[in-house]
Amino acid sequence: MTSLENRLAAIPGIARVVVLATTGSTNDDARSLAAGGAPGGTLVVARAQTAGRGRLGRVWESPVGTGAYLSILLRPNVPADRSGRYALAAAVSVCRACRGLGAAEASIKWPNDVRTPRGKLAGILSEMRTTPRGAELVVGIGINVLPLPGDVAARIGRSTTSLRAEGAPGGIAPDGVVTAVAAEVFRDLAALSVGRWDDVAGEFLRYAPGARDLRVRLADGRDGVTAGLDETGALRVATGDGITLVHGGDSIEGFGD
Repeated sequence: MTSLENRLAAIPGIARVVVLATTGSTNDDARSLAAGGAPGGTLVVARAQTAGRGRLGRVWESPVGTGAYLSILLRPNVPADRSGRYALAAAVSVCRACRGLGAAEASIKWPNDVRTPRGKLAGILSEMRTTPRGAELVVGIGINVLPLPGDVAARIGRSTTSLRAEGAPGGIAPDGVVTAVAAEVFRDLAALSVGRWDDVAGEFLRYAPGARDLRVRLADGRDGVTAGLDETGALRVATGDGITLVHGGDSIEGFGD
């Protein structure tokens, strides 16, 4: 095993580690491993992705040497409507890790982005599937560790930032970020597994100021004000008709790009 694999394998909760030089998508790799019977707690890491993706089919640029790209396979024994908790827990973990690595202004933008005032720093994409063996949930994480090359940044067409640009030490590298983030993620997953959703939700609200008292517009055109999370991990939005629950995949305006 490589030194990275050894460090990751020592993190409580990680059952299997796969480290790849280049791949299409670590989420797709985790799905393939799941189909082959890989256990929950399997972690896939790549140094580069050629087909990384984010929410709504957006491309996640993943050049070698500049970012941390990882996906976690989970087999949660929870009702399907509570699977959204895991993506929110991962957002908390990534935000906390980014702050600890130097991005002191990192915050969560509903539902799956970690940003600073200068741009997008990290993204989280969760994909769930029900199989005869039960639920399979893959949580993918991409973090900009170093500034993107100029041509890549221009292709994205929207503001991005990186841990290095946010003040991380000059020697910061993707492998160290993967290890730090994985440790935080599996700590929060362990909290969920023993019923500590309130702790995770409370920390989410601390890192996501827009999850409370922010005026937003729902996909159906109604205006409302965010009012925290419900027990499933959905965002509560108060409208003139009462409380509407917004799930991670739903469209909502008001949080910025």
